[in-house]
Amino acid sequence: MGSADESRDRPRADKVSPGGSGIYRYEEPADEGWRPPAEYGKYAEEIIEQFDMIFPERERIVFHEIVSDLVHIDVNIMKPAEQADFYVIYTTGMSDLPMTLPEEIADRDDLRYAEIFLLMPSSWNPGKIGQSAEEIPASEFWPIHMVKFLARFPHEFHTWLGWGHTMPNGPDYAPICEGTTMGGVVLSQFDGNIGGFETEDGTQINFLMMIPAYQEEIEYKLKYGMQELDKRYNEGKMSMVTDIHRENFCKEFKEKLD
Repeated sequence: MGSADESRDRPRADKVSPGGSGIYRYEEPADEGWRPPAEYGKYAEEIIEQFDMIFPERERIVFHEIVSDLVHIDVNIMKPAEQADFYVIYTTGMSDLPMTLPEEIADRDDLRYAEIFLLMPSSWNPGKIGQSAEEIPASEFWPIHMVKFLARFPHEFHTWLGWGHTMPNGPDYAPICEGTTMGGVVLSQFDGNIGGFETEDGTQINFLMMIPAYQEEIEYKLKYGMQELDKRYNEGKMSMVTDIHRENFCKEFKEKLD
């Protein structure tokens, strides 16, 4: 695995934000043709066991990827439970390949593997088993689409994702879905089991929580850093369950960083 990583250029930040965040800009990768995945769910069973332990006694449905390029990403959806009335969405397959870390942290094996997850309210409708993406309204399908996009992104663009990373929905922060002005996402990570685990072969897999965010929150993070944005979220008592209508916790921040 390590030699494959070393054979390609590592990501380099175009600039560093005032908050110490590396800012990366990506262009569409060259068309390399269809690349069959080298692995299919290498750690999927262990990841599923972890989420079953964290969120017990839930029915699970899976959106299987029919045709996969480079990595095979499945989206697992755990239905609401009586005592915890929300959906859990998480990927498997992102950790089939290591991410490409920047030179300054190239030796951090604990950051090379990850999966994406988020929590959705019980009012969300993920569709029925057997439905294709085309049959589910975009207003409901967006969380599935976004976690798949994020899980494939580091492998497609030879880069990495970790705690505190942000991604705008295009240069103009287009709304991520109908009914909201949120224009991107923030990735967070928590302590304990929900933050990740070590597999039987000793690989550390991190669970990165996708938080839909407003432009001002993302720009605030670039200016002051993720710890300061976390403070805003904590002070505002932001729920871990996604709410696309929630308060903008940095609405007074009008500075836009290039």
